[in-house]
Amino acid sequence: MKRRSFLFVSGLSLPPLVQAANADVVARDDGLFLRDMQQRCYRYFLEASHPATGLISDRSAADGSRSSEHSSIAACGFGLAAHAIAADQEWLPRGEIAERVEVLLRTLVERADHERGFLYHFLNRADARRTWNSEASTIDTALVVAGAMTAAGCFSEERSIVALADALYRRVEWTWMLGSDDCLHMGWTPEDGTIPHRWDHFSELLILVLLAIGAPENPIPPRCWQAWNRRPILTFGDTSFLSYPPLFVHQYPAAFFDFRRFRSPSGRSYFDNAVTAHLAQIQFMTDLGNKYPDQLGHYGPRLWGLTSSDSDAGYRDWGGPYQDGRCEPDRGIDGTLVPSAAAGGLPFVPRQAMETLRYQESQFGDAIYGRYGFVNAHNPASGWIDSDVIGIDTGISLLMAENLISGSVWDWFGRHPAAIRGLRLAGFSRDEQID
Repeated sequence: MKRRSFLFVSGLSLPPLVQAANADVVARDDGLFLRDMQQRCYRYFLEASHPATGLISDRSAADGSRSSEHSSIAACGFGLAAHAIAADQEWLPRGEIAERVEVLLRTLVERADHERGFLYHFLNRADARRTWNSEASTIDTALVVAGAMTAAGCFSEERSIVALADALYRRVEWTWMLGSDDCLHMGWTPEDGTIPHRWDHFSELLILVLLAIGAPENPIPPRCWQAWNRRPILTFGDTSFLSYPPLFVHQYPAAFFDFRRFRSPSGRSYFDNAVTAHLAQIQFMTDLGNKYPDQLGHYGPRLWGLTSSDSDAGYRDWGGPYQDGRCEPDRGIDGTLVPSAAAGGLPFVPRQAMETLRYQESQFGDAIYGRYGFVNAHNPASGWIDSDVIGIDTGISLLMAENLISGSVWDWFGRHPAAIRGLRLAGFSRDEQID
């Protein structure tokens, strides 16, 4: 099936990194496919943003016919980084994109509801007020700060963007959310106060804790890096790894921190850890397909990828594997595929991710790959196809494709002094094998 491609600019050329260092991983046709996917994803961040506030919808119809009136703060963080990629690739005039970045940052700093710098998880797109009785969220604030740091690195010549990004980060009172066990609480609501649940075991907390330790104002103590539990630990072959079944937890922190170049105080590479987690999921889904061929027989090396997503029975927090030696469709795994699980894994398992993305696009065509790239989820066994895309999943697809192609997001984010400061204070060391 021929893919219909749209481009903001003509004469698309393959990036130098694809031509050279990654030539054995990303062929020319694959590079063009990734650029097409990225530009479709970027269209989401253009069309799902409010014209006055710049706030980005949590989700939209895959055909662009509607967007939610509530904005996801995490989607705004991915959107800020997406604008940086678009400016670098000249998908739109740089000045126009810079204006969009400034509008969004100004809304977040000057208008958006927050509590001591922690932004509410969901805001009304039109007036930036708290919606859905959502919490002032620690992790979502970290993601929007990371996006702002990335935009500031890309638009370093734009003083207003750099100043607004700095103001957004500096006002966060990270210490206010610190529990007595040196772990950060998940959030706060006006109705109930501090949420008792804390970030106390392996998850996407990596980006939150490192940004809080490296913060220019109100940082938490470096000892907090050691406070959370390194569990659960699973094995894949002869390799043990910190596990969390939905793959997004491995992807979100590594969309910004270039963990290829650093090792933790214990010597762990969180990049290698993510590679193993992705390989373990591919094997887990392959084994599920072999064990349950009627419902899950399509699972395998060409069709894999599970992370938190929509399903035909509602939103699901699924992934896998869940336990060593167990191969069962836990948490209601029903044959659904989540393309962003593979797209978000592009830097970790480029060959495997490209194989399933290309196969899904060629096998199912326009039904799952359209205006904003891939739909959020689909189920080849039942024929169900999601009607929506979700901002954070569209965002991780766009950012991780760029990190595979050029490493630009890693570079822009890594230029910020707080990024290196957080790693250094937490005890990370540079991996000399990479340098």
